[in-house]
Amino acid sequence: MKIKGKPYQSIWEEQDAEVFIIDQRFLPHKFVTEQLMNLEQACNAIQEMHVRGAPLIGVTAAYGFYLALLEERFELEEIANSLKITRPTAVDLQWAVDQILHQLRDIDNKKEQQEIALLQARKFKEASIESCYSIGTHGLTLIEAIAAKKKGPINILTHCNAGWLATVDY
Repeated sequence: MKIKGKPYQSIWEEQDAEVFIIDQRFLPHKFVTEQLMNLEQACNAIQEMHVRGAPLIGVTAAYGFYLALLEERFELEEIANSLKITRPTAVDLQWAVDQILHQLRDIDNKKEQQEIALLQARKFKEASIESCYSIGTHGLTLIEAIAAKKKGPINILTHCNAGWLATVDY
């Protein structure tokens, strides 16, 4: 999505793996971005609905795990539990946290844990983008087929945040 001519994703990195989100609480009246710098801020962004939508929540949790490791004061299980309790029913969040935890369990080196967590967060983000793009492409085909058959407007009702803001990009 472009905002004032600049392309945005709903979560992104800037220099030195700094993590930013669009704070959705202010939309549509105000466009606010927020930097997540630690575990507490990542958990707060998820729990207080700065980010919304399963794919985005999962990616935010993955980056939250990475940010927590940068603080070097939490045990892996403590990080996982802190993130999981922010939204106990969020499947993408649980999956992302479990995947990163699984990757890190046998690694004792803090720097290596940080590198792997960042790599996993980036992989989870890219996989989420690809998956959501594929869902949209498939959905478009179905909608076009219904429109051709109906020969009139198609009404679509969604029951939660289903736009690009709920995902990372598509």
